[in-house]
Amino acid sequence: MVFKTQLYTLTGVPPERQKIMVKGGILKDETDWSTLGLKDGQKLMMIGTADEIVKAPEKGPVFVEDLPEEEQAAALGHTAGLYNLGNTCYMNSTLQCLHSVPELKSALLSYSDNVRGNGVDQASHSLTVATRNTFGELDQSVRPVAPLHFLQVRRQFCPHISSQ
Repeated sequence: MVFKTQLYTLTGVPPERQKIMVKGGILKDETDWSTLGLKDGQKLMMIGTADEIVKAPEKGPVFVEDLPEEEQAAALGHTAGLYNLGNTCYMNSTLQCLHSVPELKSALLSYSDNVRGNGVDQASHSLTVATRNTFGELDQSVRPVAPLHFLQVRRQFCPHISSQ
């Protein structure tokens, strides 16, 4: 123990974390040094660390794949997708691209239902409200959203664009 204390002053490794190795194995604290047959200049090796031993975390890592769907979406920053309602993939992809524009989303959130009398035609107003509501559904859901109302209004607004 005296030897380990001297090593501690030289290395900063506490005695309880020191392993002293000599040819033939590791020395135990109770080993009688007179039985070792050490010679002048013989090398001993000490193994140990001066730093505090790292403690295991109280709570293990949680992988995104192990989280419920709602938490996975929140952790990854993903929003819900849109169901294909029969050849609506181009419409859906356009809606999702527009949904990713923060300025458009904030403008739609502040859009009021009471602008009908301000010279805005009914079809444009209905399409804007349908877009705002679809964006709201996408923001509040982690499951795919069926843009039925948007599709219905879009068909009224643009009957010449076929979805079939």
